[in-house]
Amino acid sequence: MSLMDKQSSQEHSIIENKGDAFRRLAKPNLAAMQLQLLPSDILRDVLSLLSLKEVVRMSILSREWRRLRICHPDLVFTKDTFGNITTGNTEQREEMTCAELMDFNAKKLEWLTRRFIKNVDNVLRPLWYTPTTTITTTTTLDKFAVRFGLWRKHRYHIDKWVSFSTCSRAKHIVLDFTSEDVGFGSQYDKYKYALPLSNLSGPNGSCVRSLYLGNIYLETPPSFCGITNLKELTLNTVSINGDDLECLLLSCALLEILSIEWCKSLSILRIRQELRHLQYLRVRFCDLELIELHASNLNKFEFDDSVKQIVLSECLKLSEATFVSNMSLLEFDEYGFDFTFAELPTGLPHLHKLFLLLNPDQVLRFSDSQSHFINLRHLNINLEIFFYPPDTSWAVGLVNLLELTPLLEELELHLSRDRYPSAIRTAMAMQGRVHLHLKSVYMSGFSEVLGLAELALYILENATRLKRMVVDPVSYTDPSNDDIYSVSKGGISEEDLDDINWKRAFAEKNLHREEFRHILTIL
Repeated sequence: MSLMDKQSSQEHSIIENKGDAFRRLAKPNLAAMQLQLLPSDILRDVLSLLSLKEVVRMSILSREWRRLRICHPDLVFTKDTFGNITTGNTEQREEMTCAELMDFNAKKLEWLTRRFIKNVDNVLRPLWYTPTTTITTTTTLDKFAVRFGLWRKHRYHIDKWVSFSTCSRAKHIVLDFTSEDVGFGSQYDKYKYALPLSNLSGPNGSCVRSLYLGNIYLETPPSFCGITNLKELTLNTVSINGDDLECLLLSCALLEILSIEWCKSLSILRIRQELRHLQYLRVRFCDLELIELHASNLNKFEFDDSVKQIVLSECLKLSEATFVSNMSLLEFDEYGFDFTFAELPTGLPHLHKLFLLLNPDQVLRFSDSQSHFINLRHLNINLEIFFYPPDTSWAVGLVNLLELTPLLEELELHLSRDRYPSAIRTAMAMQGRVHLHLKSVYMSGFSEVLGLAELALYILENATRLKRMVVDPVSYTDPSNDDIYSVSKGGISEEDLDDINWKRAFAEKNLHREEFRHILTIL
């Protein structure tokens, strides 16, 4: 028998043996007898092929699984983990008064919460030992996650879960207690669960690589010595002041990714010492007066118009930034946009790539800046045109914006679906300076919107080194979210074919000229 035949025969034998083992486990009368014969690592591999929901169901049916203390490597508990639980009669609720309905919903939420806590405890209890008040376990996890609306009054249970997650040496921990049924704001901060950071500090937290915290109160204790090997931290709706946040970040020496969202208690994010390993920073919906930090390896930064001032001038490797306007679907923006962008080129002088989600009014304000992006090479603008000026002023703003980027080489302009098309007309090129470095332009969502064809003609006639312009009548942006579309990511669209053909015909009528035939592509 050849070597290959032997290997094939061995593999076939292994598969048959595993199949036999699974079949034996599937028979109720043999399960208890055969289960204990399998090594724990094989049982763990079996569980890893199932969802946690399936594992929970199986553990309910088999005491043997619970006795062996074998668990899924990813313990992720959500409201769907234990199946859908419904209470009450729909017809009965329709007959309730407003006060009765509110009382019913409150009781239902309380009941669902107690049920969730009990189910989580039932899964974890066979896995931990409590000879004293301290929880110990031989379980090892890759991920431990709890996503459910919980508050400070549930601290007794949450503390046990946190202790279990660190004792089981979980690499990725998620504690997201955000509730869909209760409002948010400073008045709710006093009800937030206060995470004892000391439980994640020192030897207990040495295995934690990523940490996601949602709807939690944080305060760094005097004895806090950091989460030694933490590389990724996300704070969502977390109550923490600037001093405690600075202490937390500086004590996580290996931190590479930091995301902060909806942390309204923060007014300033200032880190006086260097975050040497930080590479990615995301700040959204925080109403910050100032972001100032020193991070020599920071290369990506994402923010929005809730930030008033940015000082990252010493971040020499910061080459890519993304700005998402929270006002992009509004006709006017009266809150903070001018403050954010007035000094943005100075605050981010080393940018090579800039991604923007704006509306036409914001383009005009942005282009009024007196500073230049002296190193910018790639500019991507996603433009929401639900409201746009009845003239070409917004397109003039884009021409001015090109003048603020003297070394720009690539331009992407992606428009949302045209809702109010202008009348068919013959476009004329806009006036502007010659651009010496622009080589590639991609426009999606091209339509008869006033100013767009004029802008395209301006670029075709004034970009002296232009090698390629692609005009795509299909729109890929989605106004329902703030994702930024890029050609490199690709996309899909549900636009009507007749609308696309109409827009394509408009592009060909105004842009299709002999002098542009080697440069222009109309899709």
